[in-house]
Amino acid sequence: MESNLSRIYRINKYLNSIGCPDSYRISKEIANYLNDNPKFSEESILKKLTQGYPWEYIQGHVLFCNLKFKVTKDTLIPRIETEQLVYDCTKLIKENNFKNIIDVGTGSGCIIISIASILGNFPYSFYATDISCKALNIARYNEKTILKSKRIKWVENNLIEEIKNITKNTIVIANLPYIPTKQYKKLDRSVLEYEPKVALDGGENGLIYYEQLFNQLLTKQSLPKILYIETESSIFENTKQLIYKYFPKAEIIEILDCFDRKRFLKILL
Repeated sequence: MESNLSRIYRINKYLNSIGCPDSYRISKEIANYLNDNPKFSEESILKKLTQGYPWEYIQGHVLFCNLKFKVTKDTLIPRIETEQLVYDCTKLIKENNFKNIIDVGTGSGCIIISIASILGNFPYSFYATDISCKALNIARYNEKTILKSKRIKWVENNLIEEIKNITKNTIVIANLPYIPTKQYKKLDRSVLEYEPKVALDGGENGLIYYEQLFNQLLTKQSLPKILYIETESSIFENTKQLIYKYFPKAEIIEILDCFDRKRFLKILL
């Protein structure tokens, strides 16, 4: 019988040959998956990976902030860079004693659920919005399996159109589609063919959804104290210009991601 280490080595060698990123981690996960699910064959999994099918969708989950999130083709696969957003915002919530946390464009719910998990059972109000009812169903499942309780209000909504309880005691967090269409079309096959376009393509300049969000914020009776967003390094300066267009008095703090790329903007309103 083949040892697990031998299987990992063989799978890793194959994944390297097809240019699969993070091949060693995925090789170990495939080996463990096959041990736990003997009805699946190594050949069928490798065939899917050769076709560009993301391993996270085959496995059915991804680890994010040390939590196990279910993902499907209806949700974007959470990226490691976004974990920093979770930890930064959790710190801001504690420092400012925010009681109202709003996650815009929640997808699998990885951001808001991770924050709720870290904060624990204190009197916070958590809201998460998404335009996709299928994504929200996955997010509700993740809340149930991870938090073991119903603590988050899930709102099927275009950004924050129906969110009314925004006050100075609020932090709004947004990781919206921000990849310019021309860049989106050049992404890896595994992203283009399998991950939801609606969660990635930010239009011609990558900023159509952030512009909509800023417009909607200006219709509210009050602005949040902090708006924390994730964006793309290639449109970082354009994102800042758009913020100043809508919020001329805002203080913007630039934050690098774990790969030292311009990624996050903390906006004090």
